[in-house]
Amino acid sequence: MSEYLGSGPAWSPSGRTATRRSSALGAAFLGGVTAAGLGLGALTVAVLLLWVAAPYPDTSLSRALHLAADLWLLAHGGDLVRDVPHSAVPAPAAVTPLLLAVLPVWLLHRAARHTLATADDPGPATGPTAPRTLLGALLAGYLLVAGAALGYASAGRLAADPLSALLYVPGTAVATMAVTTWRVLGHGGAALLPAGVRRAVAKVPRRLRGALGGNRLAAARRAAGAGLVALLAGGALLTLVGLAVHGGRVRHDLLTLAPDWASRATVLLLCLLLLPNAAIWGAAYGLGPGFTLGAGSTIGPLGASAHPPVPRLPLLGGVPEVGPGTPLTWAVAVLPVAAGIWLARSVARMATDSGSADGAWPTSWSKSWPGPWPWRRTAGVAAYAALLCGVGAAVLAGLAGGALGHGALAAFGPSGWRTGLAAAAWTALTGVPGALVLRFWQLRRARGTAPADAAEATTDGAATTDGTAVTAASTATEGETAADGQEAADGKPAADGKTAAAAAPKG
Repeated sequence: MSEYLGSGPAWSPSGRTATRRSSALGAAFLGGVTAAGLGLGALTVAVLLLWVAAPYPDTSLSRALHLAADLWLLAHGGDLVRDVPHSAVPAPAAVTPLLLAVLPVWLLHRAARHTLATADDPGPATGPTAPRTLLGALLAGYLLVAGAALGYASAGRLAADPLSALLYVPGTAVATMAVTTWRVLGHGGAALLPAGVRRAVAKVPRRLRGALGGNRLAAARRAAGAGLVALLAGGALLTLVGLAVHGGRVRHDLLTLAPDWASRATVLLLCLLLLPNAAIWGAAYGLGPGFTLGAGSTIGPLGASAHPPVPRLPLLGGVPEVGPGTPLTWAVAVLPVAAGIWLARSVARMATDSGSADGAWPTSWSKSWPGPWPWRRTAGVAAYAALLCGVGAAVLAGLAGGALGHGALAAFGPSGWRTGLAAAAWTALTGVPGALVLRFWQLRRARGTAPADAAEATTDGAATTDGTAVTAASTATEGETAADGQEAADGKPAADGKTAAAAAPKG
């Protein structure tokens, strides 16, 4: 029996390697399927709970499942189309709730990070277990589920638009995996780019690459993030203030749109999912360009023009009334000024702290900049940060809006390029001089405290020296006493032997 068992085929190293590679590819593919399935399943559970809680549901179970697939595709940026009575052309619904988009992006990010952790060392190789190959398997599994969901949701009264889904779902997945790869692998992730892209980047002059990348890019990105967060926080505050000021109208819209508690819960959940969109709209309002509610209307701090009737969503109840601006609406200019000051504070802090003489605030991107930054570099980083802040604001404004129909409602929300241009201009006008002023003040303050610190250090040094001398003298005295005691114990004569002999009694 042992001879029979031992005569079987032996596993060669190449066979084990091939098995491991096939297992890695299968795990990556399954990771993509799981990420898509979890996102789709979570939305399905939420829709079914709302459907069960509705006292008089006017839809069937199949339409509820259809709605869950529609929402999952909408979360990736895909458009929906709905049938309109007395119209042969379906109306689009292209406003993506940004909070809803967090779910698929987060799941795909986790799957991509796990896949990269199981890949071989990053490099230009494209072997079966190389990061590029595994990410491709992950994307294939994710798009397989997306294709099935699109086939199920592409028909009905509220259906997914196939063209937009085929464009935005892969685009969202690729962008998420690209950001995850950059976060996990750092600069090593550039080796995963196509060879043509790497050659094109290599042709860029070195000085231009140094000015737009490396340490300056890292510092500017950090400051731009601070300014963008300040803009969004201000936009959220403006939204809440508008809802509080028009509280009666908001309550009326909620009661009119949702007469029962289940419907009100659904409407409030929709408002919660659209709250990041509203914060971006508020930021665009504070920057000046404002936003539109269709038919070429403009809602801004200088005034609100007439607009067509909009859906009675409570979140839209905080929109200002039609008419010219007032000093109260003009006061929202403090929002972009505060964002510029926050950006300037971040730049000035890096300009003074990252290169201090005592090595405070050591960071990886500041090691090549010893000492405080010169004023030219400080101004350049602040301007670069303002440009990145404008780009970020433009992207967010483009994602926060969309179309809610044809004709008058074809444009709904802020303009991306206008919002980005205003954000870059405001943060540059206040951020660049603010960074220089704060840098000068912090350096002057540091120079003023330096002499006091030096004097204190000198005093401490003198005290330490005196203490050392006293300690040395005390130690010497104790040593002499111990030596005398030792001599006495050994029976040796003391230094004053004659006196001791005279004082001793005679035998």
